[in-house]
Amino acid sequence: MSSAKPAVNITIRPARLEEIAEIQRIGVAADERFAAAGHPELADGSSIPAQVAEQAIAQGRITVAELGGAVVGWVYTGRIDGELCVGQISVEPSFGRRGIGSALLDAVIDQARSRGERSIVLNTQSDVAWNRPWYERKGFAVIERAQWTPALEALAATQSEGGLDWSTRVHMRLVLA
Repeated sequence: MSSAKPAVNITIRPARLEEIAEIQRIGVAADERFAAAGHPELADGSSIPAQVAEQAIAQGRITVAELGGAVVGWVYTGRIDGELCVGQISVEPSFGRRGIGSALLDAVIDQARSRGERSIVLNTQSDVAWNRPWYERKGFAVIERAQWTPALEALAATQSEGGLDWSTRVHMRLVLA
C-alpha cells in the first residue's frame, strides 16, 4: 500500500512552448534524487534540450501535470521500432509522493489504449525504488535481453557510451492489447 498522498485538482494537459524552461528546471531538480540513490551520472544537471522540447510539444509528445496553476511534472514520449516509448517522467521534488507521476503515466497509458497502441516500452534503473518497482506496480515487465529488438540494443549501447551503467538498467514493456 502506497503512503503517497494524492494531489487534488491535478490537470493533465499538453505542454506549451512557454513552459519549456520550467520543464527543464523540473527535470534537473527531479534528477538530483538519483545522486543520493547511487547514480550521480543521472544527476548531471542536464535536461531535455530546448529544440527537442519544442519539437515534442509541437507533436503532442510532452504532457504536463498542473497543480494550482503551476507545472509540477511532465512526461515525454517517443517511439522505438514503432512502439510507444516513455522517455522520461519528472516531478518537482517538493510535489513528490502525491500521485503526480502516476497521473502522468496513467494519462499516457489511457491515451495509448484509446489510440489502439499494442504496448508501451521504456528503460529505467532496476536498482532504484521509484523506478523499476514502481513501473512493475503499474503493470510493466522487464524485457529479457534475448527479447531486445535491434533498436533496444542500440539504445542501450548509446546510453552506455553516454556513461550509463546497463548492469543496473532494464528495458520494460506494458502490453496493452
